[in-house]
Amino acid sequence: MKESSGQEQLRRTIKKTYFNAVSLSKGVMDKIRTKETVSVKKTRRIVQSLVDFISEEEQFLLGMTAIKTYDEYTYHHSVNVSILALALGQRLGLSKKELTELGIVAFFHDSGKVELPSELLNKSGAFTDEEFAMVKKHAAFGVKALLNLKDIDPLVIRSAIGAFEHHLNCDCSGYPRVKMSFALDIFSEIISIADRYDAMTSARVYRRKGLPPDTALTILLKDSGSKIGPVMLNFFIMMVGIFPIGTLVFLDSRELGLVCEGNPQFIDRPKVRIIANGDGLKKNYLVDLSERTSDGQFKKSITKRLDPNMYEINLAEYLL
Repeated sequence: MKESSGQEQLRRTIKKTYFNAVSLSKGVMDKIRTKETVSVKKTRRIVQSLVDFISEEEQFLLGMTAIKTYDEYTYHHSVNVSILALALGQRLGLSKKELTELGIVAFFHDSGKVELPSELLNKSGAFTDEEFAMVKKHAAFGVKALLNLKDIDPLVIRSAIGAFEHHLNCDCSGYPRVKMSFALDIFSEIISIADRYDAMTSARVYRRKGLPPDTALTILLKDSGSKIGPVMLNFFIMMVGIFPIGTLVFLDSRELGLVCEGNPQFIDRPKVRIIANGDGLKKNYLVDLSERTSDGQFKKSITKRLDPNMYEINLAEYLL
């Protein structure tokens, strides 16, 4: 399965846009921190590009979010959450205008972290109770930061709502503490799942390796109905598949492979990039697990999942 020159060019453009978005995220955070004017127009332009790419190359963009070897977690996290939210919003049938608004709200969801001391954000060990109480204030800080922007409009207000609600559970437990239960904004529900998933699968200062994507999915499933709305989670699982991009798998052909693209028709039969054969020799080619033999049997199947962290695999080498 070889890419056409047009697809190759498009994917180069997507990679450039992704890193431009990360650079913009850093610039926006710095401006919020120093109380400078923030241009929402620049964010809108970047997000509109991501909305266009999501409709054409959803799986490749999701692959960009699966590569967790980047530095500066906070800035990549904002972009990753935007992409995951856009992909989920697309599955929910949101219009392009709604998707653009969702992407912008997601982009600003962690704005309140600029108010936290850098030594706290970069602490390598576990937080004390007092430190964690301070970290939890970033949701409320985000509201203040966004409402301090020069131009307040309905989108900025909705971004403030997203910042406030993205750590609230579907029953309104979580943080910040609220006095009564209420229905979360749909953008907040979407961003909450995207935020949890990306945070769990990312390396952090206090955690050298992120959780394998399928492990993160298992944790989300355990929280279904109590912390996460089951309907929204079902849509998310249909989007990432039972074997999310970045999952290391062993096939019945004795080959080792990395899931690099989902399959909406068969969520348990993704496209896999083979990285080693049964003799342990390094390989690099793509197989579609939905392909069948002439008698209707699947040619290859996944027999078990493995932890990619144990094998020191560079996801960027295969997913990009």
